[in-house]
Amino acid sequence: MQLSYFQFVLNRYRYGTASARSDGMLLLCGGRDASGTPLSDAYGLLMHTNGQWEWTLAPGISPSPRYQHAAVFVGARLHVTGGVLRGGRAIEGEGAIAVLDTAAGVWLDRNGIVTSRTLKSSNEHDASSDLLRRCRHAAASVGSQIYIYGGLRGDILLDDFLIAENAPFQSETDRVPRSENQNRNHNFNSDSPPFEQYTNNSHETAPGFSTDKKSIDMLTEASAAEAEAVSAVWRAAKEASHASSEDSLSDGIGSESPLSETSPMADDLDDGGSMEPDVKLHSRAVVVAKEAVGDLGCLVRQLSLDQFENESRRMHPANNDQSYSSKKALNRQRSPQGLHKKVISLLLRPRNWNAPADRTFFLDSYEVGELCYAAEQIFMQEPTVLQLKAPVKVFGDLHGQFGDLMRLFDEYGYPSTAGDITYIDYLFLGDYVDRGQHSLETITLLLALKIEYPEHVHLIRGNHEAADINALFGFRLECIERMGESDGIWAWTRFNQLFNYLPLAAMIEKKIICMHGGIGRSINSVEQIEKIERPITMDVGSIVLMDLLWSDPTENDSVEGLRPNARGPGLVTFGPDRVAEFCKRNKLQLIIRAHECVMDGFERFAHGQLITLFSATNYCGHCK
Repeated sequence: MQLSYFQFVLNRYRYGTASARSDGMLLLCGGRDASGTPLSDAYGLLMHTNGQWEWTLAPGISPSPRYQHAAVFVGARLHVTGGVLRGGRAIEGEGAIAVLDTAAGVWLDRNGIVTSRTLKSSNEHDASSDLLRRCRHAAASVGSQIYIYGGLRGDILLDDFLIAENAPFQSETDRVPRSENQNRNHNFNSDSPPFEQYTNNSHETAPGFSTDKKSIDMLTEASAAEAEAVSAVWRAAKEASHASSEDSLSDGIGSESPLSETSPMADDLDDGGSMEPDVKLHSRAVVVAKEAVGDLGCLVRQLSLDQFENESRRMHPANNDQSYSSKKALNRQRSPQGLHKKVISLLLRPRNWNAPADRTFFLDSYEVGELCYAAEQIFMQEPTVLQLKAPVKVFGDLHGQFGDLMRLFDEYGYPSTAGDITYIDYLFLGDYVDRGQHSLETITLLLALKIEYPEHVHLIRGNHEAADINALFGFRLECIERMGESDGIWAWTRFNQLFNYLPLAAMIEKKIICMHGGIGRSINSVEQIEKIERPITMDVGSIVLMDLLWSDPTENDSVEGLRPNARGPGLVTFGPDRVAEFCKRNKLQLIIRAHECVMDGFERFAHGQLITLFSATNYCGHCK
């Protein structure tokens, strides 16, 4: 085996540093420079999508400079333990444990976010700080646990073995102090807040799933209204469909229309499958918690889902230049090139966006038209089924809840050069408008990001990206209310013209297909979706389009086949057998879809071969 080595030069020489690797990133932390001065900075070595490598400076202020320490990753958090200062003096007290949260871009100690290198005092003696007063020790992480062995404490060679766990926050009243003798060779996680406390600013659990009668009634009422709307759409589609389709589908169920046994796709079903490696989901599905106040404003729920997120790539380049300064006075831009930057500068503010007090929208109809035209030209060049490369962040329904989008961007990176757009793509699964209070902000920001990063930000169509639907569920009314009747109706019409050009699905590494609704009764191959010509409206008679945007899985894995859908006549639900057959026929690992408000923001179906995502919280007073 032949190994190749490459040289990447930092801005200063160092030794005695600690290094750790996570999710394609190598991070160097601390060390000692040529003059013997201990260092406190951290650099990540990252590869851009163009194949170029770059050292990027980690943000925030570390608790203390150090060298001869140890560092390991648990998820997106770099845990730094021990080390010494100039003269071999050991790091003591609060500074013995430090955590770099690469998702939030901050350093943390036992008291929270570090704002200076003056260590915070504590009235309580913590035995685990003494345990970690060491250098030249070994450290490793497995799952959520961190293992530390040996090292030096002064001139004493240590032979102890410590275990810490990156556990959920534990309140001070729940913590049981232990003596140093009790801590030796035992798990010290209950006495080590840096491995627990930083996960939340509050020990309150993120709000769960509300099942009160009022919320259920609201959701039922919303579903009934949607069913009435889709009935009209279905009637128009059925009238325009071919006679053969009418005969087979008029009962709302229809047949599966399986592929011919002699087709090339059928011939490939039993060939053992592709030899290409599987696409892995990242370590967490991220779901926004409900709207909160104060310090809980950016609280999010993190739910284990194999391997899902990509927070560790949220590093800020050392020479970062904020291109879209919020302080810059922005005049009305007449060219699409300047307009989308104006939108980004005003709306992409994950930490400090505030809804306009008077509800007036900052764009007029002329600017909306320019923005739609620029984005439309990009969508027209894209295929109906996008072909994407991993890694990709996938977002479910947003429904005009702009605050949810900002909290997700704040906590897990956002598409800008100061975020993670050079390392990861963004895919949104539709339903950008309706129901919520800020559909205009949601759709205009996503379009502006599409114009700015056309190869990295991807939008596909949802069932609410249709004039017949969003005329009834809030988007049309919001346009009129916030832009005036004349401008509002014009802008609403222009947005819906653009929606007809949106791609309808996306493939990730040819292994995962992402869509808004599902495969329904009519979709048996990806090629059926690829053949849909755009622009397309909901009333043209495409049963494939109706299934793609409107169908749902059955209630659970025990309900197989096809069933009528409570959303309305002509719509169906599909069972796990349909999912398994579709994945096998198309050599897919997984279907990712949105469209349904599900508990915890995601739900597995068909033994994990289908995942439903939903990114809007407190939807119709129900999904909190």
